[in-house]
Amino acid sequence: MRSFFLLLLIAAFLFAASVVDPRWGAPIYVAPGGVFNITLDVPAAVNGVALAAPGVPLLQLKFSVSGNVVTAYVPPDAPFGLYDVVINGGEIYEPKAVWVGNVTGPLRILQLTDVHIGVELDMASVYRLLHAAFYANAMPVDVVFFTGDHADVGGQPWQHILFARYASTITKPVFIIPGNHDHAGDDPLVNYKKYQGLPVWHRVVGPYLIIGLDTGHDGYLTDQQVEFYESVLSRHPDKVKIVLMHHPPFYLQNAYVVETYRGPQDIDRLNKDPTGRRPYYLIYTSHLQNRPAFEKFLELTIRHRVALVMSGHVHGGNSTVVINGTYFVTTRTLGGSIDTSHGFRTYVVYPNGTVKIDPEKWTFKNFAVLTWGSKAAQIYIDSNMVGGTLTIDLPGDYAGFEVFNGTAELIKAEKHPLGRYTRYTLKLDGQPVWVVIGEHVPAPKITVERVLPRSPTPGDLVTVTIRAEDPNIGVPFLVVNGQRILASYLEERPSYLYKFRYEKATTLQIQAPGGAPATIQVGQPAATTPTATTPS
Repeated sequence: MRSFFLLLLIAAFLFAASVVDPRWGAPIYVAPGGVFNITLDVPAAVNGVALAAPGVPLLQLKFSVSGNVVTAYVPPDAPFGLYDVVINGGEIYEPKAVWVGNVTGPLRILQLTDVHIGVELDMASVYRLLHAAFYANAMPVDVVFFTGDHADVGGQPWQHILFARYASTITKPVFIIPGNHDHAGDDPLVNYKKYQGLPVWHRVVGPYLIIGLDTGHDGYLTDQQVEFYESVLSRHPDKVKIVLMHHPPFYLQNAYVVETYRGPQDIDRLNKDPTGRRPYYLIYTSHLQNRPAFEKFLELTIRHRVALVMSGHVHGGNSTVVINGTYFVTTRTLGGSIDTSHGFRTYVVYPNGTVKIDPEKWTFKNFAVLTWGSKAAQIYIDSNMVGGTLTIDLPGDYAGFEVFNGTAELIKAEKHPLGRYTRYTLKLDGQPVWVVIGEHVPAPKITVERVLPRSPTPGDLVTVTIRAEDPNIGVPFLVVNGQRILASYLEERPSYLYKFRYEKATTLQIQAPGGAPATIQVGQPAATTPTATTPS
């Protein structure tokens, strides 16, 4: 009996093991023939290590184990690509955590920031994230950097789940750091670490050193992080250095400023507007809460000739401040508050340290919808920025293809060797484009959950909350009295909110694509008084 319970404990121990590093939010880079480490949360019996990617046979690796660290050896003939870590046939698994490549030239970067899953403005931030993911997959970028505030409230796990679900459709390496909203209700980042990865990290990618830092809930670096920063910089003196941190060290809205920093004595000067028109100048003052750490960070950044420091946090505009040759760039929000300010920027960093900043992309009017079910996936893109060839990773192996709007062609479908997902390559043209990958067998179910106020009077703003589900293909949108309604994400499960100004009893016709319409009446018809008649 004792041996039986011991076996159960061992089984539970093995089942509990998971990858701590590398994660999908900071993949490790390795060249063919190279070596990398996998850190587990607990020691585990490891009998096999492999890399998996769509369209590539499972790549078995030689490995060794020391405690909770697995050292894996990549074959010299390994194809380039972004791979999942597979241990013990999939008992331990981390998607898109290993980048096998031979980066020697320019690094093309897409920076996305302040997605704020959970925020509702003119549309759910989910749709802006999907649009950016499709843009990343369609455009010639090498890496995607998310610089914080992926969740609007980090203490809500469903916001991290949705972010990971839709960001994982990106087929390029993704690097992520947390922002202050990711800390909100989630210190010490339990949800973030579970769904995204480590908040502080560094990666060497060919000639480049990429460092991810965490400015925390209050917007400054801790002494421990600055020590980490110094250690990493000192170990890689010859690399071109790129830093990600949520709160910008320097910021001036919609400005391009070149300045000089000679030492700590310049902090007060750079914090005072020389024109006297503003109560501040270039320094983002949250960093002054730990001024010694900020001074040390600046000294290290300048001494080690960091090429690019990338930030977010400030939703309303972009900023480029060049200090002693280092570019401090801040990008506007992708999905957060200030509903006319959404966008992103792209950059090119060269092996000699040169930085090229492309014109910003405004995305306010562009969005994308993605749903999937057991039979098919639906993609709806209303954008003047996404076209041509698009690749996308979807959790299903679908057969079939239909086009409902625009022009589209399915070029190929590459299966994952373990069946985890499939990589589809499409050719798209038109606006909007609406396609179904798989068997178009719609089976939507519509439920009206509530109408508020229940008994409206003329002039009231009525809100109708609707649930719509389709286990076969998902629901891309609803049409209510001829008006398209996108989902709202107030929780992981979406709902649809239809609002109108009540004047009299109103009949609403609600329909999901491919389904029969549902009809409800809001309000009661006005009572009529019978006309009196005189007997003849």
